Amino acid sequence: MFWKRKIEGEDTPRSRRVRALADQLDEARDVHRLSTDPMLGAVTADRFRVSITRTMWVFLAIGLGFTTTGVHDFLAGDRPIADPLWWGAWLAEPALAGILVTLLRWEASMLSHGVTVDVKPVRYLKRLLLGATLVANVWAGLAPAHGEVSKGMVFFHLVIPLVVFLLAEVMPVIQQTCTRVREQALATVTAPTRENTVRQTAASPAATPAEIQTPRAPTSATFAKLPASIRTTVTSITETAHDAGRPVTAADLTTRVNLPEAMLTTLVDELNASINHHPVTA
Repeated sequence: MFWKRKIEGEDTPRSRRVRALADQLDEARDVHRLSTDPMLGAVTADRFRVSITRTMWVFLAIGLGFTTTGVHDFLAGDRPIADPLWWGAWLAEPALAGILVTLLRWEASMLSHGVTVDVKPVRYLKRLLLGATLVANVWAGLAPAHGEVSKGMVFFHLVIPLVVFLLAEVMPVIQQTCTRVREQALATVTAPTRENTVRQTAASPAATPAEIQTPRAPTSATFAKLPASIRTTVTSITETAHDAGRPVTAADLTTRVNLPEAMLTTLVDELNASINHHPVTA
């Protein structure tokens, strides 16, 4: 049995191909509407920030693991393994790295809440910790306790501490920029509004439950495609404008919601065409 549509007052059968394309078009519109929702952009930005931060933490830990050996060689020197200082030298870099990691975690948490940490003691402490690691590693590479000087070891004992240092400097920047992207996305999201008011008629001294009215949703094809939170806001705006005896305008909507221009124009026309099946005149 064919689906039918009205064209100029006549019933015209829709072919299977037309029905399939119509379904694909409806799906494409739904996908586009959901993918362009600002709230989805905010969630995506936050998830991306968490993913990048975790990856940076992993590589930072690997780099600090390498520098730990350099600091150990710098402190232990040619001491025998039976010397307690040989074992204690393994604790120097983890202690410095622990302070650095704690500082970076605190800074990342502040930036995730939109608080910028720009205090000189914080920068000085990070640079002192990383600078000490750099000096110890380079020294251990240039004056090894055992064997000859290896150019490769000197190079990596120089480069890896520098990479760790730059990672510690870049991570706050990543946190800050990702947080800014999330905030920009959230700024375009219209929170659901509850402007339901109790309307009491003059003829009745006390309002009954039937007299407590809430904004009624406009009848509109474009309106039905909007997210629930935006539909609530559009309903409130439309009711306010129509109660004032004037049509709703694009300016009314843009102050509260963020919609594409083409959709906004169509939505305004449909909202003004009828509200609860009652035409509105300017």
